[in-house]
Amino acid sequence: MKPMYAKCNSKKERKYIAVFFSLLILLILPVNGTVTEQENGIIFNGPFFENYGQGFSNWSGDSPIPQGTLLLKGSLKFVPDEILPGDEIECLLDLSVSAMTLTGKDGAVLKNTQDRVWSVDTSRFMNKTVNFPVVPDSELLGIGIGSQVPDLINRDTKRIISMTIPDTAKPGVYPVRAFVNGTNLRTKVVNLTIIGNNENNSINATIEEDTPAPTEIPTPEITIAPDSGADRQNTDTQYAGMSEKIINERNLHVTSIYPYSGGAGNTMGIKVYGDHFASPVYVTLVKNNQGIDAYNYCFEENQKYGVVMIDIPADAEQGIWDLVITTRDGKATVPFEVTDRLIDPEIISIDAPLLTPDEGKDITISGKQMMEPCEILLANEDLKWFSFTPKPVLMHNTLKIRVKINAPLSDEVTSGQLDLSVWNGDGATSTYENAVSFSTETDL
Repeated sequence: MKPMYAKCNSKKERKYIAVFFSLLILLILPVNGTVTEQENGIIFNGPFFENYGQGFSNWSGDSPIPQGTLLLKGSLKFVPDEILPGDEIECLLDLSVSAMTLTGKDGAVLKNTQDRVWSVDTSRFMNKTVNFPVVPDSELLGIGIGSQVPDLINRDTKRIISMTIPDTAKPGVYPVRAFVNGTNLRTKVVNLTIIGNNENNSINATIEEDTPAPTEIPTPEITIAPDSGADRQNTDTQYAGMSEKIINERNLHVTSIYPYSGGAGNTMGIKVYGDHFASPVYVTLVKNNQGIDAYNYCFEENQKYGVVMIDIPADAEQGIWDLVITTRDGKATVPFEVTDRLIDPEIISIDAPLLTPDEGKDITISGKQMMEPCEILLANEDLKWFSFTPKPVLMHNTLKIRVKINAPLSDEVTSGQLDLSVWNGDGATSTYENAVSFSTETDL
């Protein structure tokens, strides 16, 4: 019998060898995803695309469904992990994913994704289960609708919720885990200690550790943020529970922000939802005695959201900060988490004609690491322009958008150059300066 590496003299022999290696690759791949609770936080280790989620089995193209391996790690943390009844506590969920594509990646384009709601079972001391803000697949895996499957993915996503321990909570050591209802995705158990109000009533109970997660979890209430785009593929949302942590003073009413976290060392684009944005509006990220001012403000008094950009220093302390929004009529304070650095979108080139107010024109942006749903901001000192209909379309690391200057054109706005910023779905932002020329004249 000739060795497999010997020269093949017929199409039939080459075909048999191709089939052999295809089967060998499939045998190497795990057949069923496995879930563990190891010390390193592995909660899923199995096939990429097929078993991880319904959204990631929807691909277009002539090639087969991509095959590969996916490793999902997750950890839960309470800050602090010892607390008195009536006090407030932060609950942090850290998800990291790595995936490698082995076959079928050429020509496969994602058609659909799904969102996941991770929950934490606090029923033993709060009589309810609490949901984290939703985690879109596009954020966790860095692949958006219309994107081609990459060779390698390494992503990290965090979520945080705040809760107040009821005054009626009994002292004890409570094992808690995060999970996705209806799946076997869950973190390992961590202990939360509720201490008594005095030494005689310190810790009088230890709760049985391994109790199954509840089978029915109420779906979080999700309010769709205002948007004029009729064909928007991935809407921004006001996440359940966030409004409970927002402090509004006087006439300003902020309902939510997105994203509510950003990486140290990243430029972040942040949307602020609400009303009564009376000009001027100022936004600052504050912690202790440090303040980081935002820029490129885009607020209108008759609009239900505004947008800003903020440069988070690489040495910024990770953890919870306050995003402070101030107007002439009020003030709002919103929790914002500074995390590890995110992956920046990279703008390589921009193909854009001269923009005028009279007609829509196409802009093409080529780059890397762009993640749907992307947003575009065009801005200079006089003109801030964010809302585009239809929204940008991302195909093979190329953004295409049709734009028409419909932003308010006051007498102060003059012809000139606009910076173009690309906002990834997680808020990480990159700017190409003086990218687009525009003219207030319509007869050019």
